[in-house]
Amino acid sequence: MHTLSAKIQALPEQIRAGLNLSPAAADWLKVLALLAMLADHTNTLLLPHLQPELYALGRMAFPLFVLIWARNVLHNPHRLQTRANRVWLWAIVTQPVFSFAFAGHDPWYALNILFVFAGATQLLAWYHRFRMRGLAAGLVLLSLMVWPLSFASYGLSGLVLALSLATFLHSPPGRLSGVAALMAIVALMAINSQHATQAPAAVVILSILPTCLLPAAAVGLVRTLTDGRDRRFMPPRFFYMAYAGHLFILGLITRLCLL
Repeated sequence: MHTLSAKIQALPEQIRAGLNLSPAAADWLKVLALLAMLADHTNTLLLPHLQPELYALGRMAFPLFVLIWARNVLHNPHRLQTRANRVWLWAIVTQPVFSFAFAGHDPWYALNILFVFAGATQLLAWYHRFRMRGLAAGLVLLSLMVWPLSFASYGLSGLVLALSLATFLHSPPGRLSGVAALMAIVALMAINSQHATQAPAAVVILSILPTCLLPAAAVGLVRTLTDGRDRRFMPPRFFYMAYAGHLFILGLITRLCLL
């Protein structure tokens, strides 16, 4: 019993160690996340009927992007506002392209996924600078964003996943990190609540299991592929450009197909 208890207490640190990726591994993780996102958006925007395999594959994109953001966002707290400003800029610039691509699928006021990271980074920046007043202001901001984020960018569940995972990865071992880990798990499950109208077996197979298991498999894969290699290969800001660029191309293809 004592051995089992010790193993449970050591589990959070083992998870953190498993998520401690080299720069090369993090870049490969971005590649896998971008490919999963492209498959998901192609499935939604271009194919006449949703393909379940592509849908399941697409479920790992957002958790991977959250992991990449969470492991980096608090490395230098003094630069949090600079980080927030950059993500806000890209989110705003990308929004017209997002609306162009998803016209007819989501309302015009639905926000793209970059607003999740902009809002979460802003809350952390305000908390670092103003403490409880900053936390209160950040929560008010996020409460205003939940509804427009809920249509295409996971809403409250996405915000909770981002903030709880960042807290878990960067807080010292203890009750706070344990609560954050639990909140991250709950948020990860809640991300699939919008598909509850499907048969329970379909929800489990196409949504819940891919969302939980595929990101873990991707992390294990990139750690194996990049063992001993640390150099980055992806240009800075590549994710932002790829996100906006692929939305524009898919939107253009959609329009051309309607001609």
